[in-house]
Amino acid sequence: MSVTDKILDFAETYGKYENLPPEVVHEVKMLLLDGIGNALAGIASDKGKIGVEMAHQIGGNPVSSVIGTGGKVSAPMAAFANAELLNGLDMDPIPHVPPLVIPSVLATAEMEKLDGKKLIASLAVGLELGMRICGIFGMVMIISYMKYNKTPDCFSNGNESVIAAAVADAVAMGLSREQIANALGIAAYYCTLPVCRDWESSCPKTMVKYAPLSFLAQGSVEAAMLARAGYTGTTRTLDNEFGFPVYDNNNKEIWNEEKMAGALGERWDLLSIIYKPYPCCSFIHPVLDCFRRIVDRERLSRFDIDEVQCYTAPFNAHPDQYAVENQIDVQFSAPYCFALMINHYPVGAGWQSKKALRDPDVREFMPKVKMNVAPEYAQYRKTDPKSWYGRVELKTTDGRVFREETMYPTGAKVPGYAFSDEDMINRFREMGSEILTDEKLCRASDIIMNLEKQDSLDGLFANITL
Repeated sequence: MSVTDKILDFAETYGKYENLPPEVVHEVKMLLLDGIGNALAGIASDKGKIGVEMAHQIGGNPVSSVIGTGGKVSAPMAAFANAELLNGLDMDPIPHVPPLVIPSVLATAEMEKLDGKKLIASLAVGLELGMRICGIFGMVMIISYMKYNKTPDCFSNGNESVIAAAVADAVAMGLSREQIANALGIAAYYCTLPVCRDWESSCPKTMVKYAPLSFLAQGSVEAAMLARAGYTGTTRTLDNEFGFPVYDNNNKEIWNEEKMAGALGERWDLLSIIYKPYPCCSFIHPVLDCFRRIVDRERLSRFDIDEVQCYTAPFNAHPDQYAVENQIDVQFSAPYCFALMINHYPVGAGWQSKKALRDPDVREFMPKVKMNVAPEYAQYRKTDPKSWYGRVELKTTDGRVFREETMYPTGAKVPGYAFSDEDMINRFREMGSEILTDEKLCRASDIIMNLEKQDSLDGLFANITL
């Protein structure tokens, strides 16, 4: 059976709520809590604000809500704005599937007036397919890191999830098998170029980041809408000799039909997604965890610290870790994030505030932090793909030395590291606290936790907007 047929079978089967395993339903709720919370906090980012402004300027048929601010625009433009918001602080999970899939499916679900069960099922289809395809094309970067301690000259980071989002949008619209295939094909042709390395080398960092997720979220909704209208795409692009796999030069180490479509519905990769406790690149998280543990345990202040040596994966997303001019620079500067933590900036939008960018205490601490490649990282990764080794060696001004290491970052699906339901609910309410009232946030989290009982999504959207 072809990859495309397996995907279509999966979409038709698991686009029905009653066929979903309970653990998948639960994880979809957690991802939705996380995503909407990140979008609410993302209103503080310039990237998010511009996305909202753009959506309202273009407008269109007012059927879908912009998270946080309120007001309705067309479904494609709501997907655009909400993707900018969700990815605004770079606090979205790893891999970067949710900021493309969740905004597009939410916008489509509101346009189509779905109930909670259909929203869950559509999200499950899109998130799982997104995890599968990102798990393949993301290997371009991982293989290069493992072999050469650097990213490749040509790679992408989440772009391909436009295919998964379009299939999910088509499921939400109740399209036929043929129409879902056309939506898949249209979205594949919408997928943007793998120019992540070009963005990485830029300084200061730009708002496009590693992928134009807002444009792709918008495109995924449009792909499904076009398919419903009778527009056709290359329906076998995942199987054709010159189809989508050629996107990465048909690298035999990369394109893997079994990894893409094998055991769909039996193995759920979305259950392994890694949540982020900090609004910055995931490569920084393991050493941030180690630093936090030392500082908390020893009750250290910035005045007590002479030097911080960090050892983890090779990190190339910012060519100059000490050059921080804007909010995107913050997200990819480890020294800056360490300085924010020791200066007690609240995790979330506060890390990327204009106040923080102007704070001399933050700038003064940054040179004390040094980043190094840990040889152990590649070794552990080969034996345990879930591992993300990090080590910090901290020297105080009075000559004491403290050492902390971790095999996994906080938020990983590993005992002792994973977030509980209570953690996720509290995080959601905290992320939204600067925008919405406590009452709305409590109602919204309750609705999400009981989403399958909602005959309408009106209550959800009323409580995640002003």
